[in-house]
Amino acid sequence: MKKSDYILLISIAVISLFAYFLMRQFLGSTNLEDGTAIVLYKDSPILEIYLIDGTYEIIDNDGVVSIDEENYLYIVSGVNGDVVIEYKDNQVRVIDEISPKHICQVQGWSSSPLTPITCLPNNVVIIIEADKSDDDPDDITG
Repeated sequence: MKKSDYILLISIAVISLFAYFLMRQFLGSTNLEDGTAIVLYKDSPILEIYLIDGTYEIIDNDGVVSIDEENYLYIVSGVNGDVVIEYKDNQVRVIDEISPKHICQVQGWSSSPLTPITCLPNNVVIIIEADKSDDDPDDITG
């Protein structure tokens, strides 16, 4: 390899690392402390978990199996079995579910609208939405 090849490889590596850390910073800045985690089963909302304090609202009683208020565990039904959702420190995650590769559990904690938790083998999706109680107009709507 020539000297110019090494320079090109090092330049690509530096640019890639810069882009990686920039994206990590951007994703970290979108976390919400007062948002709502909406649990969807087959595209229908069944449970809302408020990230500010872990309180909840059951939308569909058939989809919610049980709730452990002391440990902040929410158990909802999935296609393959129950999906256990945990709340802690303004974040939610799936800690137990039945699927071939346990993709839901691997996704980890989420409190950002940009990182939903998807458990497609169980048809369960957890999306994060911003708190809608803020009635102040933004720059666009005036």
